[in-house]
Amino acid sequence: MLTFLLRRLLSLPPLLLVISFFTFALLHLSGGDYFTRLEEDPKVSQDYVMSLRASAGRVIPVKAEKREDRFGTFTLGGTDYSFDAAGTLVVGGAPASAVEFQQDLKRFEWPVGSGDQYTITERGEVYRWVGWVRGFFAWVGNVCVGDLGESFQYKASVRSVIFDRMSNTLTLSLIALLIAWGLSIPLGVWSGVRPNSMIDYICGGVAYLGLSIPSVFLALLAMLFAYYSGWFPVGGMRDLVKWDEMTFWGKTVDRLHHLALPASVVGLRGLAGYMRQMRGQMVETLSADYVRTARAKGLSNRTVIYKHALRNAINPLLTLLGFSIAGLLSGSFLVEVVMNWPGLARVVVDAVFARDEPLVMAAVLVAALMLVMGNLIADILLAWADPRIRLE
Repeated sequence: MLTFLLRRLLSLPPLLLVISFFTFALLHLSGGDYFTRLEEDPKVSQDYVMSLRASAGRVIPVKAEKREDRFGTFTLGGTDYSFDAAGTLVVGGAPASAVEFQQDLKRFEWPVGSGDQYTITERGEVYRWVGWVRGFFAWVGNVCVGDLGESFQYKASVRSVIFDRMSNTLTLSLIALLIAWGLSIPLGVWSGVRPNSMIDYICGGVAYLGLSIPSVFLALLAMLFAYYSGWFPVGGMRDLVKWDEMTFWGKTVDRLHHLALPASVVGLRGLAGYMRQMRGQMVETLSADYVRTARAKGLSNRTVIYKHALRNAINPLLTLLGFSIAGLLSGSFLVEVVMNWPGLARVVVDAVFARDEPLVMAAVLVAALMLVMGNLIADILLAWADPRIRLE
């Protein structure tokens, strides 16, 4: 088991690197970015936009002491430019402001034909443009030291933005996972033990509804039910009026009250699929030869079902656990938007439309990590449930 865990953990960094690379490539090759939109705002200075580009790995600052040797004297638009030893822009032999020459200096190639492009800002700072591949590895280097970058949209570190909302999303997903698995296994066993009975038909109808109704539509129906019945709050995760007056237990009950409806909506779709899977596996397992042998030995029906049949029938469901964690996370994103649950979904959706690349990259990284860890947990549970499996 230890060898298997080490192999899986060692394969984690390359997998995350490949996923991050393709995400970064899609963001950069799709055309346009957050900085282009920001430059159109007359209230935002060019120096601020370029500093953001530098933090995202799009450009690299050229140090003042290296400008004179790197550029020498260069001509743009019929005007001769150079830098002195202190890195100050010189035009026509005298220090000058870069503001009035922005038509030439906003973005230029030097040396001509080399492919290297530079920008000299209004304050005289110099930046060299780099390709998206180099920008990606600059981002990876920052992530390796724990720096996920700064969110362009929220003007805060990506780590604080992500983890402030991640706890709410994880709470919703875990409660939904408990609902889905806590109900699907007993209902699936009950339905599989009594095939073609009234219980089997009722469970099949519930599964059919859960699989056929989209999560967004189900969330809208739940919102209507909460509004007209008054049994559940409509949106949010706590009572904003009475929250400060509540005791610890009062806050816990209020949080669970707000959580019940969104978690039920997210868990229902998983419940339907797992219940049908459990039912099919139980029907197949109960007709196996070793089950008939156990019955012929005189074992009780309860022992045959729960000790012999269930432990073998549940193996396929354990392999789905890793995918169910990622599936519940994506499903909770849709429900969070519709039911106004203050989780990570709204932050990520806004980041995608705003082209907030550091925030989008961090969100994809967290989702991929959850999927991999879910698969690892599923493999461990499968080895625990079935002694025949030897992961070594």
